Amino acid sequence: MIGLTVRQMQYFEALAQTLHFGRAAKLAGVSQPALSSQIAEMELRLNCRLFERGGKSVRMTDEALAM
Repeated sequence: MIGLTVRQMQYFEALAQTLHFGRAAKLAGVSQPALSSQIAEMELRLNCRLFERGGKSVRMTDEALAM
């Protein structure tokens, strides 16, 4: 993945495993805002949504599943 950091990929993996920003942040050892910010940065760099956010639920998009 050009332009993505190892940290971003670790955060992506944590969120993909938990499908919950708070639990993913705890798993990754960072604050929830830090994780959320890095996921948003990934989405900007890739020019696509990786996760659908709805209330308290998080779902991986087809693009995220392809990664």
